[in-house]
Amino acid sequence: MPPVAVGMGSINHRPVRHYHSYRILITCLACCLSFALMAQQPNKDPLAPAPAPADSTQEVREVEIINADKLHFEQQGEKKMTRLVGNVALKQDQVLMYCDSALLDKQENKMEAWGHVHIENDTVNAYSNYLNYDSKAKLLILRDHAWLTDSKAKIVADEIFYKTKDKVAYYLTGGHVYREKSVIVSRYGYYYTKGSEVYFNKNVDITDPDYHLTSDTLKYNTSTDMATFYGNTVIYNKSSRIFCDNGWFDTKQSIGSFGVHTRIYDGAQILTSDSLYFERKIGFGQAYNNFHWRDTSMDFELIGRRGEYTEALSKVRAWDHAFLLNRMETDSLFMSGDTLRSQYTSETDTTRLFFAYHHMKMYMRDMQGACDSMKYSFADSTFRMYYKPILWADTTQMTGDTIFLTVKHRRADQLYLRNNAFIIMPSGRKYYDQIKGKNIYGYFKDNTLDRMFVDGNAESLYYGKDEKNKYLGANHATCVNMWMYFKDKKVKSVTFIQKPDAVFTPLKMMTEENRKIKGFLWQIERRPQSREEIMGLSPATPVKAATPAPSVPASGATAPPSQPATAPKKAK
Repeated sequence: MPPVAVGMGSINHRPVRHYHSYRILITCLACCLSFALMAQQPNKDPLAPAPAPADSTQEVREVEIINADKLHFEQQGEKKMTRLVGNVALKQDQVLMYCDSALLDKQENKMEAWGHVHIENDTVNAYSNYLNYDSKAKLLILRDHAWLTDSKAKIVADEIFYKTKDKVAYYLTGGHVYREKSVIVSRYGYYYTKGSEVYFNKNVDITDPDYHLTSDTLKYNTSTDMATFYGNTVIYNKSSRIFCDNGWFDTKQSIGSFGVHTRIYDGAQILTSDSLYFERKIGFGQAYNNFHWRDTSMDFELIGRRGEYTEALSKVRAWDHAFLLNRMETDSLFMSGDTLRSQYTSETDTTRLFFAYHHMKMYMRDMQGACDSMKYSFADSTFRMYYKPILWADTTQMTGDTIFLTVKHRRADQLYLRNNAFIIMPSGRKYYDQIKGKNIYGYFKDNTLDRMFVDGNAESLYYGKDEKNKYLGANHATCVNMWMYFKDKKVKSVTFIQKPDAVFTPLKMMTEENRKIKGFLWQIERRPQSREEIMGLSPATPVKAATPAPSVPASGATAPPSQPATAPKKAK
């Protein structure tokens, strides 16, 4: 029968001639090659499953000489050898072997072959310039331009071992596996053609037009294109790098799952997690356990037990004990919420936005706050706080329907309490200085309140003291607008603008009713006490759930102006 010629490089096959044909019988006990041979290697792949033990009762079929141009016998020591030359074709079971010349050892049931070696075993074809065949163990060893292929993959190595019964091919001194557009390189490789699985160990490297992967140990299924990796693994994409210790990656669908110590680097952004599911085509990833995202260009970090990342708009979301950390010039901002999110403003505007909802809390050394929902934009460096927002600066409590806090050079710069603005400052153990108005604008100097402007329906209540620092009474004043100036974190002077009306009430004549301006509500229980509370390391004071809030400002909400339009002259 003529050979099936499938060549590579310099290997050219010829039609088999049927003259000078000879047949020999090799009688031996059959056994399958076990992986004891592989176990002798110092760095055997820990993933490769051990094959079944050899069956010593199976009869070994004869090796047939199908064709040879010449045949002669020669004596080598005590062995009588058979040499075949020219268009050699041999067969054992379902294995066909072709070569230029061969030397048969009848006593040891072994064979060597040279020149244009071609092995056929069902769908497996192997090629080389040299072959060593142990017919008893049914083990082929191919050297010198050796390569093996089936319909799914192609192996190229300096030396390839192939077990004809189990259809297992492996290399132990480095090799390449070609699969469609991908090339896999490793020190050790084992290809189970029946199960379509290839095991790689030591210096594993996959090169593909869409990605590049390196690993210590990897299992690859040629039917499903699924890669499972163990040990130190790195996946390189066009703009990012993924580091992990274990996981799997569907190279066809570009979907992967990564285990402990997963880290993703994408420009200035770093994402870490103990478990990450990732879909590269749509640029989406979801993390479980110890999610941590950091933007090194802005010193922002998002941390939570769970999180997700979307490449579109560079969107990051963290929840389940989530908190944010922003390092500022003289302090650090700690913020927590049920959910924290960050993203670009639009596809064309890469200005980053931050959102927190619900039950937002924030802590800095000189300022603390709480609300239901918050939005921060790097475009104007302004925090927008919605639904029962509240701020504390030192002992001063500030509230409004909406609060805007603007920072400059990572320090507090301006404050805007929009609608129903109210400021409370403890004056003594049971007395409170109070300021109320439609809107209140505050301005900071060196991260401390320097002055405030009450815009519309201004109202104040201040307690006066004598030279011995004893309380005399309270001055209740109303006017259209009001200026207040601070020194050493206390009110230094007040200026009343348009229709001022003031009444002083001695302390002994004051009642519970006139000690407080309408709408007074001291909410010290809502104040975050430490950064540890924000990070979930200490118990937090429970707060009633607020009405669900949108992530955008209400209609008409604007940032505070640098100065009121009709700023008065300072008055003492």
